[in-house]
Amino acid sequence: MRIVEYFESDASTRQMLLLELRRCDWSAGRFLVRLLEEETFDKTLGGEGKLFFLLDGNSILSFLTLTTQDCIVAQDMTPWIGFVFTFPEYRGRQHIGILLDHARKCAAQNGSPFVFLATDHVGLYEKYGFSYWGNRKDIHGEMSRIYYAPAADISTVAEKAQNCACEVIRLSGVRDVWEMIGAKVNQVGSMAMGLLMKHRDIDFHIYTNTLDMAESFKAISQICVSPNVTRLEYRNLADTEEACLEWHIWYSLDGEEWQIDMIQILKGSQFDGYFERVAERIKDVLTSETRHAILELKYLTPTDEHIMGIEYYQAVIADGVRTYSQFSDWRKKHSSNGINLWRP
Repeated sequence: MRIVEYFESDASTRQMLLLELRRCDWSAGRFLVRLLEEETFDKTLGGEGKLFFLLDGNSILSFLTLTTQDCIVAQDMTPWIGFVFTFPEYRGRQHIGILLDHARKCAAQNGSPFVFLATDHVGLYEKYGFSYWGNRKDIHGEMSRIYYAPAADISTVAEKAQNCACEVIRLSGVRDVWEMIGAKVNQVGSMAMGLLMKHRDIDFHIYTNTLDMAESFKAISQICVSPNVTRLEYRNLADTEEACLEWHIWYSLDGEEWQIDMIQILKGSQFDGYFERVAERIKDVLTSETRHAILELKYLTPTDEHIMGIEYYQAVIADGVRTYSQFSDWRKKHSSNGINLWRP
């Protein structure tokens, strides 16, 4: 048996594959034939897609695609495995597993930490290392089950995000500006714990003896002089139990926008050092396995979902959550309003 990629094959091989493919009586298979014949495969499925065949001689056993998009509209889910098919006479021998593994390796070579797959099958793809993500409507308005499987090392993706965040901090001068007015600057949040993923959010706690708004505005103005700063938000919570001023800026680097949250906290107030201690405790109890699980869940979360980091840590560390469907169920039972004071 051998694996052949359609678009990398010579003309005679493509002709042979297309001829064999026409034997497929599956409606999606016929649609695939049409995409190839009309040369609309890339336009329909996102460009630079792959079509893999598992062959025994010149007979097709199985085939599938690896493409940027599929029948589910989700920008943060890519690449997709689709058109998964084994001819009836070859079923029951797990031939498709060979192609699924091959597709995952190809995705990994391009740095994708996961591959995704939409199907109405239950209990099939779990046999090949896929996990259930949840349900979503496809482009036809029908509900599909979404599965995912690991490809590239998620730690490599996290490291890249951490490095980019460090560059944003350096270029923005956040630390230097606040320290110039005598503030103590602490890195907090996911970046401080090495758990930053695709959500481009950098968190600082800024400690001062007083909440002098004139001094604070002076510091912020120095940061906002940069043309890379595209937006600024400010909230005055000095007279609340939180005793803080909230500063949020959006900083653009290489076409990506980073949010920098700077919470200026009154020294000696209720939350002075509290979240730093929580972060240190989480770092103490993290294992390589729980860190990996947290990074995976963060990556698998849609960008339009706003989830506090502490929810991931509590779910994984305290309650053993490991898959995204488990995490979704966990969140339904652990509604979070305001500040989450959980700590391990």
